[in-house]
Amino acid sequence: MKVTVYALPTLVPPATPGPAVVIDVLRATSVMITALAHGAQAVRPVAEIEEARALAATFPPGTALCGGERRALPIPGFPLGNSPLEYTPEKVAGKTVILTTTNGTRALAALRHVEPLFIGAFLNAGAVARTLAHLGQDAILVCSGTRGRFSLDDASCAGRIVAHLKALVPDLVLDDLAYAALLLSETHRTNLRELISHAGHYQYLLSLGLEPDITYCLQEDVFDLVPSASEGQIRG
Repeated sequence: MKVTVYALPTLVPPATPGPAVVIDVLRATSVMITALAHGAQAVRPVAEIEEARALAATFPPGTALCGGERRALPIPGFPLGNSPLEYTPEKVAGKTVILTTTNGTRALAALRHVEPLFIGAFLNAGAVARTLAHLGQDAILVCSGTRGRFSLDDASCAGRIVAHLKALVPDLVLDDLAYAALLLSETHRTNLRELISHAGHYQYLLSLGLEPDITYCLQEDVFDLVPSASEGQIRG
């Protein structure tokens, strides 16, 4: 079994087969995992704000919620932002969440033809590794990045997933970036937050007062849940 890590979704070659995992630690994939773990019926990722509003209008009243961000800030008129702390059972249980973000939902759109396509973050890194090990196929881990640039937080998460996989698949083969992500993650295993504090997106979220979101998203193995995306929706 081989694992390949891509620094950005735009680097994934056309017709690349699955299984694949999309990672956007701060914060989109952490939001998706949390929403589904807290009882959301599904998450519908879309690229644009007006697309989200139009899709929400097709649902019966009270059954869908729009969420997301632009430049990490809540979208006017949306009941939810892109903080996983907002996606409580009281708000999302039984609802469809329609989500649009700067990086994560666009990464999913770029990989919409890949199957199976899973959602990963620190919150479920161990569960993702167990799922991939069970499948036993060559897999790709795709970092969403930040506005088209490499993101240290996503790469670090890819490294944690690889570390879990190595414990499950002794003969695991890694491409160059998978090995680099593993080395990065393992070298800083005891000071992960200090490592990720050097990420540009971390610093930006901190400047907006979103430290509670960062703390939440850097928790490891909180959920034994690996959402999958198919036909435009994500389910647990």
